[in-house]
Amino acid sequence: MDMIETKNLAFAYPADEGEMQTLALRDVSVSIEKGSFVVVLGHNGSGKSTFAKCLNAVLLPCGGKVYVEGMDTQDEALLLEIRRRVGMVFQNPDNQIVANVVEEDVAFAPENLSVPTEEIRRRVDAALAAVDMTAFTTHALHLLSGGQKQRVAIAGVIAMEPACIVLDEATAMLDPVGRQEVLSAVHKLNREKGITVVLITHHINEAEDADRVIVMDDGQVVLDGGPREVFTKVEALRSMGLTVPDTIDLLDRLRRDGVSAGCSDRGGMRGCHCGGAWEEVMEDRALEPIIQVKNLTHTYGAGTPFQRNAVDHMSFEVQEGEFLGIIGHTGSGKSTLIQHLNGLLQPTEGQILLHGKDIWAEPKKIRDVRFRVGLVFQYPEYQLFEETVYKDIAFGPANQGKTGEELDHAVREAA
Repeated sequence: MDMIETKNLAFAYPADEGEMQTLALRDVSVSIEKGSFVVVLGHNGSGKSTFAKCLNAVLLPCGGKVYVEGMDTQDEALLLEIRRRVGMVFQNPDNQIVANVVEEDVAFAPENLSVPTEEIRRRVDAALAAVDMTAFTTHALHLLSGGQKQRVAIAGVIAMEPACIVLDEATAMLDPVGRQEVLSAVHKLNREKGITVVLITHHINEAEDADRVIVMDDGQVVLDGGPREVFTKVEALRSMGLTVPDTIDLLDRLRRDGVSAGCSDRGGMRGCHCGGAWEEVMEDRALEPIIQVKNLTHTYGAGTPFQRNAVDHMSFEVQEGEFLGIIGHTGSGKSTLIQHLNGLLQPTEGQILLHGKDIWAEPKKIRDVRFRVGLVFQYPEYQLFEETVYKDIAFGPANQGKTGEELDHAVREAA
């Protein structure tokens, strides 16, 4: 018997008033064998996350069937057993974290499954070790970064020891090292305990070691096979907005174009030809810092046992016209830093200068700073709240005082 089988699966989200309903999934028929490691790929909107949510009855089909070890997901009497068999990790960890302390959250599911206390302790310790979060066992969850929360969410599902784990882009918020640690843990569960894994991802390289790769486009399965078979369809994958693993991409380019010229001999971060062009453009400008970060420190949990400096005496400048990348491992302070740049967070020490002026010199005018420094969050749900795309895009410029044709132009140009 297969772990999961879908037969002519179809799913449609409710349509807004005046709009036609479209199928997010249509005629999806796949069988996932017990103990296999399956990766589902696809561009945004291809239907892969909808497909994932149908596998453990988070969503129910509007057509066709989904069977988990022979159990019909549309049979309400079987829902609990189905969800015990198929654990799911979502893209946003806040959607499934329920406790205040790390170990309590990981223990939540086993406790609700009436697992004996000693066994719960063993499972919690093993699950946290698998995602490299043992050092945070007694930490408060609200003090963790997004990537750290995701590891806790994954540990919570691992602690259930289900027959199948579905990860809906669960590694998307992790740094490369954290992503590899999580994938190693999931592969180990697959190999040593025979747990079936269905991994939904944008990261093509995560599919290299899969038993099987399913590619979705427009709500349908368009490619299905082993990695060697699927990744040789280079042009087909690119036409769907997907890349291929780095080595295959390199071989394909060499095959088509030969070995091309490399970087210039100047070396350094901007040592390639494109970097040189960037430097020439910047040298023609009278550089003027737009943002200056001066001796910035931000402390979480001041005066409590959890006190820590997320940013510690940091100083740098952002020049006019510059494209600056900030990288760091999960929990390094990146998100805390950028939330200071438009005044969402106030420094514990130090200053943020915008065009030479301290943004907190006049706290009542901090709203003006946010009109000049835009911020896009890690989770889009935190800043989307209107009924339609148009209204949501219009919200900001409308609050800046734009109306009529000026507002309409701003919205359509941004869209």
